[in-house]
Amino acid sequence: MATHTPHFPDLLFTGAARLRRWEGRLMGLLADSGYSELRSSLVMREPHEEASLRFFDGDQLVALRWDYTTALARMLSKRFAEPPSRVSYAGPVFRRATQPWEPVERFEVGCERIHEDEAGRDEADVELAKLLMAVPRLLGLRGAILQLGSAALLRKPLEQEKLPDPLADAVTRALSRRAPHRVEEALGPHPAARRLLTHCEFLLSGLDGFEALKALDRSPYAKLLEGEQEHLQKTLEALAPLVPQGLQLRLDLADVQGLSFYTGPTLRLYTPGAQAELAAGGRYDGLYPELGKPWFAAGFCVRLTPFLDLAETRPELFDAEAL
Repeated sequence: MATHTPHFPDLLFTGAARLRRWEGRLMGLLADSGYSELRSSLVMREPHEEASLRFFDGDQLVALRWDYTTALARMLSKRFAEPPSRVSYAGPVFRRATQPWEPVERFEVGCERIHEDEAGRDEADVELAKLLMAVPRLLGLRGAILQLGSAALLRKPLEQEKLPDPLADAVTRALSRRAPHRVEEALGPHPAARRLLTHCEFLLSGLDGFEALKALDRSPYAKLLEGEQEHLQKTLEALAPLVPQGLQLRLDLADVQGLSFYTGPTLRLYTPGAQAELAAGGRYDGLYPELGKPWFAAGFCVRLTPFLDLAETRPELFDAEAL
C-alpha cells in the first residue's frame, strides 16, 4: 500500500511501526551527540509561504507548519537571549504538492547547530556532516551518496557583480540545469557575463574532491572564494577518513539548490537506484539576523517519507533486519 494516497499518508501497522522505530534511532543518535529536542507548534501564526496550508482560526489566518527550521528559528529568537547550541526535532510538516505524486504531509527528523561566533562554523559544519554520514546505516540503507557543496560559490560572485534579483535567479536556474549555454543566454550583454560564465564552467567541470577545489584556483573569483575553498578542503580532509562502508562522499560545486536560503556548505543524501533526496541541509547564516538575532546556524533534515516509500517499493535497498 502506498505511503500517501495520494497526498496524505495512511500508515498501517508495518509503516507506522517503521516510522516510530526510525524516528527513535535518529533521535537517539542526536541525543547521544548532545542535541536536545524541541517541538514547535503545528500551527504557525506568522506570515505564510505560498506553499503552506492555510486556514482560519476564528478571524485569524494561520498555517500548518511548513518548515521546521523556520518554525524553530522564530520560536528560539523570541524565547532565548542566548541560543541553545544544539537542538533536534521530529514530526510532520505540510507543504502543497507541486507534482501529483508528492505528499503534502511529510515526516522529518532533523537538527540545528547554532553559535554566536563565526569562528565556530568549521567545527559545526564538520559535526553535522559526520552525523549525516551515520544515518544510512542507522536506518539499514545498504548504499548511499553524501553530496557536499557550497551555495557561497555562486552566491558571492553574484553579489559582487550586483546582479539584480531576476537576473541572478535566471543564472541560478540555468546552472541548476547544468547548462552553461543557458547561463550565457541568461546573462546576455551584462558586463560580468564572461567572468560569470567562466566561473560556472569551473563549477560544472565534473571533477570531484580535491581536484574540483584545485580547479577553482583558475576562476575569475578565486580570490573572493579563498575562504570558502579552504573551508571545503578542511571539511573534506576531516570527513574522508571517516566515510563508512557503503557510503560515497562526493563534492558537487554546481549544487545551487536553495541558493536563496543557504549561505555556505550544503549537504544532500541520496541512494543509488532512487531519485528522491533522502536528507538535506547546510549553512544558513542569514536566517537568525533576519529575526533580530546575530546568530550563525546550520542544520539538516532527514526526510523519512521518501525513506518509507523506498522501504515499501525497493526493500532490496535495505538490510532485511532494518525493515
